Amino acid sequence: MKGRQRFIVEHEGSRLDRFLADKLDGLSRGHVKDLIERGCVTVGGKQSKANYRLRAEEVIEIVFPGSAAGGADFERWVLHEDKHLLVLRKPAGLLMHPLGESWLSAPRAAITDKRSNLAGLLQEHRPGILDNGVERCGIVHRLDRQTSGVLLVAKTPQAYEALLEDFKERRITKLYRALVRGVPKEERARVRAPIGRNPGHRRVIVTQFGKSAETAFRLLERAAGAALVEARPLTGRTHQIRAHLAYLGHPVLGDIEFDKQRPGEPWPERMLLHAYRVELTHPGTGRKASYTAPLPADFRSFWKQLKAAR
Repeated sequence: MKGRQRFIVEHEGSRLDRFLADKLDGLSRGHVKDLIERGCVTVGGKQSKANYRLRAEEVIEIVFPGSAAGGADFERWVLHEDKHLLVLRKPAGLLMHPLGESWLSAPRAAITDKRSNLAGLLQEHRPGILDNGVERCGIVHRLDRQTSGVLLVAKTPQAYEALLEDFKERRITKLYRALVRGVPKEERARVRAPIGRNPGHRRVIVTQFGKSAETAFRLLERAAGAALVEARPLTGRTHQIRAHLAYLGHPVLGDIEFDKQRPGEPWPERMLLHAYRVELTHPGTGRKASYTAPLPADFRSFWKQLKAAR
């Protein structure tokens, strides 16, 4: 939902928030209140409170806000697009969708979320995806908020189902780049260790209480007390790469869940994990396809700084 909407009150007495919640399909009363509090709603040209009692013939106008900073750059994120598939270069810091599950039953609520999120941006910049009836605004897999890189978005219900099935059957290859603490002794390693949350804890770690997980790693380059590695998750568990690297004793730099800054050492502004490449069967053509997102500037700059310290 974007742009402006205008309503003329027919019957007096209704509260402003209740009136708009009835008129705006897909937005809950809570999201309507948020719009009102943010000054996006006027009655007769003036801002009003959510509990304002409307009068007949009053004109209500809503100016829907754009998503948070970064939305203007959306087109720059596009790596590939056709009628079946949208491939994005997700920037670090971008949420996939609002927290909680309410946006799934009311997707347009994602647009009014106070933080920038991909579900809301897709509705603003590619409204046809939701109009086509694609679930979850076409989002078929996730990247952590701080993780940058390649992200697939389905544009049709058929593409959505095909991609979900391919992820489930592990037919899609994902390759990541990570800057890690220390230099692995082996050029290659494969970790087979269950990950999950211990009872009563939030952090995902290698634990006997977890689900089976497997990740292949390859050392790409060395620096002073750090390394650039490639990670290929062979299963699709949440936080799998981070947990397995920490298990090896080489946590991702900037990952506050597993690593801490040491006195006098440089520290990145975010966790330096990047989804570098995705290889798949295109859901529309059936042909093999590969999409790569070059390392972002902050990642390259920090790595250059580490190598200069050797």
